[in-house]
Amino acid sequence: MRPDEAVIDEAAQWMALLQSGEASAGERAAFEAWRAADPRHQRIIEQMGGGLNLLRNPTLRGLPRNSLLHSLNAPSSRRRFVSGSLSVLGIAVLAGLLGRRYGWLPEAGELATGTGERRDFTLEDGSALSLNARTRVVARFDATQRLLALRSGELLVDVAKDPARPFVVETEHGRMRALGTKFLVQQGDDSTRLVMLHSQVEVVTAGGARQVVEAGGSLLFNAQDILALERSNGQESAWVQGRLEVRDRPLSEVIDSLRRYRRGILHLSPEVADLRLSGLYPLDDSDRTLQLLERSLPIRVTWHNPYWVSIGARL
Repeated sequence: MRPDEAVIDEAAQWMALLQSGEASAGERAAFEAWRAADPRHQRIIEQMGGGLNLLRNPTLRGLPRNSLLHSLNAPSSRRRFVSGSLSVLGIAVLAGLLGRRYGWLPEAGELATGTGERRDFTLEDGSALSLNARTRVVARFDATQRLLALRSGELLVDVAKDPARPFVVETEHGRMRALGTKFLVQQGDDSTRLVMLHSQVEVVTAGGARQVVEAGGSLLFNAQDILALERSNGQESAWVQGRLEVRDRPLSEVIDSLRRYRRGILHLSPEVADLRLSGLYPLDDSDRTLQLLERSLPIRVTWHNPYWVSIGARL
């Protein structure tokens, strides 16, 4: 029986960590505990790489962990990985996924952050750029345009005025064009979200749908169409100050945000994923945030060890 996508994702993260050579003794012990806890875990590890023989392959050994995770977290790469036939998810597939074709090697103009890291940059035109954790973006500026290609993660940009060169942020779902403005972009597996803080931006999806978004607006779109245009709730950029502000959002979104700030596996049971909550939580102390969530929701947080945490229904 094919394991579910959550198990595949967890196994892929363990493989990336172990392959990098950066795993601590505690993380290696956590992996062994995870693998022994469920027959599905052992089975998917074997199907993905012939067991741990993959870890001895010299062509893959020592690839940087953050580079592997950036590749895994890129929406296009994740879909290829999760939807691939497990019968052929061996060395060749993993090597192809993590090779230059899918971007684990740095590109010219690349800016990136690792797990639990936020960084601020000043671009060559004077624009101010902030990257959330586990974000990867490539800056391509020339005489005719200023382009940021968001590969994965989330950014906030305060655009310097330059009427001769439009400023464009591109994701796999479309392009956002501005002349002088401040906005936030988050790329997900299936869609991109734009949040306007000042001025306006024109969005053109990969399929040609167009929408102008004014200050205070939030737009969700995929490659084909505009999915939703609504008012911003005002909390989307709180991560810049290390806060996670939630207003009537599902628990799954909160956990997705915390995963960027934790090493190891943070597993969420589907039976509690849709619980709604509101609150203010610290991003830089994810242990504390998990404790607060457990106090306010009918959930149980199980700490198998520091690198493997499960969240399920409270019995």
